[in-house]
Amino acid sequence: MRARSRRSTLAAALAGLAVTGACAATAAEAPPPNDNLSAAQIVHAFPATISGTVVASTVEPLEAASGCGTGSEHTVWYSFRTPGEERVAVDLAAGGKLDATVDVYHAIRSELKQVGCDRTDSHGVASLTFKASKNGLYYVRVAALPASELAGFTLEVFLPTPAVRPPGPRLPASGASGRVDRIQNINAAYSVVMRSGVGYIVSLTTKTPGACVSAGLFEPGTSSFEEGSPVMHLGCSGFGLFTPGPGKGGVYSIQITPRGSFRGVQRFRIDVAPAGAGETAPGIPLGNYGTARGRLDGNGTQVLRLYRIDIHSHSNLTLRLNAPATAAFNLQLRNIDGRVIECECGGSGPETLTHQLAPGRYYAVVSTHGGAVGNFTLLRQSRTITATHVSFASTKAGAGQSVPVDVRVSPAASGPVTVDIERFDPVFGWQFYRRETGFVSGGAASLPFVAPAVGRWRVEARYAGSRTASPSAAGPTYLLVS
Repeated sequence: MRARSRRSTLAAALAGLAVTGACAATAAEAPPPNDNLSAAQIVHAFPATISGTVVASTVEPLEAASGCGTGSEHTVWYSFRTPGEERVAVDLAAGGKLDATVDVYHAIRSELKQVGCDRTDSHGVASLTFKASKNGLYYVRVAALPASELAGFTLEVFLPTPAVRPPGPRLPASGASGRVDRIQNINAAYSVVMRSGVGYIVSLTTKTPGACVSAGLFEPGTSSFEEGSPVMHLGCSGFGLFTPGPGKGGVYSIQITPRGSFRGVQRFRIDVAPAGAGETAPGIPLGNYGTARGRLDGNGTQVLRLYRIDIHSHSNLTLRLNAPATAAFNLQLRNIDGRVIECECGGSGPETLTHQLAPGRYYAVVSTHGGAVGNFTLLRQSRTITATHVSFASTKAGAGQSVPVDVRVSPAASGPVTVDIERFDPVFGWQFYRRETGFVSGGAASLPFVAPAVGRWRVEARYAGSRTASPSAAGPTYLLVS
């Protein structure tokens, strides 16, 4: 009821602003009565809706600066006192083509300390809220921006909905959706029971494009969100794992707050659930050429899957993530200490990650971002990194002599091997002569070669690899035939 009433009041006031400005223009020689700080118009009670104008207004020497705009030559003032510590909101609706700032100052003896400001947007609206002190004296200034058209405005000062205090209502097992904004509903709160030693996934999603809500998790016994410190913080859209320590089980509080620079309602969704076996250590084992299938839902707590990968030799690791083109999933590779080695992040659809790894334990993480939902398949492929060596049976031979080509692959592996033999032409350089193919078994192969003529010869070898061993190449090595 409060928000509907205020909107209708502003709409009605705006309808008459053009007339107000026009009438004021005819009496340009008479500035508004609240032109100076000392003559600020007193706001006696809340809520208050005031029609004002900056037409014919002036600016005083050494007038307080605004944090939201440059110097102005047209300002008017208002003042009020707050009987208690309470939150106060100020709305400005500019008429015509007036661009302005609204500034709030706290009068402390002879000093004016700015507590907030805002600048009119493309709709001519500015708003702010602040925590007032008991029996505090506050001044509100409306200042036209330089080169702005001068016109009337409507100023509303009111007490918005009080901030929610901890612990908040119990969060349903299915999660909750809500809305906050920077003026009327500056926070939302929920409570959730957590047990010591149990890991919980806390997932937050911002549902309003361009907005950004934040969440803070507070320990049992927190009596004030302002005085307490969160044990976990999530910004915009994100998730985290929290495990209460010894003696720390109980009713935790979650506070949701909006981004202060975003105007309007900011919608969100919050979910909390115990972490499953696929969401925390030790993770799901994923063997070589193993395939894992799963589903992620950014609108709940199914936000990631953790897979454990053991590498037994110096290897090339390939991870292939297959997901719908609309699914915004991240694929990460982490070491045993949790450090991110490589990340295919921020995209959507299929992803491929490759990296050389030393023997050890690693983790693959598939996670959602931006509330994405979809099924996925993750394939692991590890192939031992090999080194190939090639040589002639002798470095010198006679024409027509048999000189086998020896190939060695380490670590010992099996698979196809190809050798290319070239001869040297003193005018045109190295020229291809013949290609021989063979098979490495247990890391060794020998291919026949008979030197057909005198001259210089050389050979290069390439091991094609196997299901568990990566390709490698070697050479050239040389033979002199005399």
